[in-house]
Amino acid sequence: MILLEINNRIIEETLSLKFEGASNGTKPEAVEVTFADFDGVLYHISNPNGEKTKVMVSISLKFYKELQEHGADELLKRVYGNFLVSAESGYNVSLLYDLDAVPANKQDVIHQAGMLKRNCFASVFEKYFKFQEEGKEGQARAVVHYRDDESM
Repeated sequence: MILLEINNRIIEETLSLKFEGASNGTKPEAVEVTFADFDGVLYHISNPNGEKTKVMVSISLKFYKELQEHGADELLKRVYGNFLVSAESGYNVSLLYDLDAVPANKQDVIHQAGMLKRNCFASVFEKYFKFQEEGKEGQARAVVHYRDDESM
């Protein structure tokens, strides 16, 4: 059996290294990593405009517009606050971290960055769990075209 984690380890390990280096006063190095998750979700970790003291984490989901219909943007603003910035070209969501201002709660920040895909999906579930809590019936179904041949 394969056990898949809900967090993205590449994001977490990359940010951990960058934050640790910044905390220790190590000169920041460039980062340029593009990778896909097991389900075709595309990620990009980079230094925007070549600024080595800034690290951007971006995600591309083919079905992000469907998630937006269920409040994904609002949930991401709530979770990521000022780290959420305008998405880089070709991606749906981008987070920006400043290595000159490493947050005191860096482990929590790193973990939340690793949960980016999960948090994009969370809005759909939060919305419908709330309907259930409130006893609201008859709401339109949420359909997310997760893969070309798969919906949920």
